[in-house]
Amino acid sequence: MSDVSILEERKAVLELMNVYDGLLTPKQRSVLDDYYRYDLSLGEISESNSITRAAVHDAIAKAIAKMKDFESVLHLVEKRKDIKAMIAAIEKVEDIETKLALYQQLGKDLTDGI
Repeated sequence: MSDVSILEERKAVLELMNVYDGLLTPKQRSVLDDYYRYDLSLGEISESNSITRAAVHDAIAKAIAKMKDFESVLHLVEKRKDIKAMIAAIEKVEDIETKLALYQQLGKDLTDGI
């Protein structure tokens, strides 16, 4: 796996964590935080949790699979990206009245459930 794809995978997991980590068990959340947010090695995580490296690896894989399952049903990460893109497009509009109307429409869309 190239460095670029490793970074893209890491970014994708962090995006999933930002949306779905509250749906994971405390242990899964802790292991993912240690690995992805605090950049600890499998060995460091296994040592601090008194489990094997293989157990850490399995916990990470299962938690990621669980979050990907959530995303395949809910599409919240995808929707979040779409909303950020809409906001970026609105911010490029120079006319204040048009910008306000676009923000109001975005608010209405969000309230009504796009």
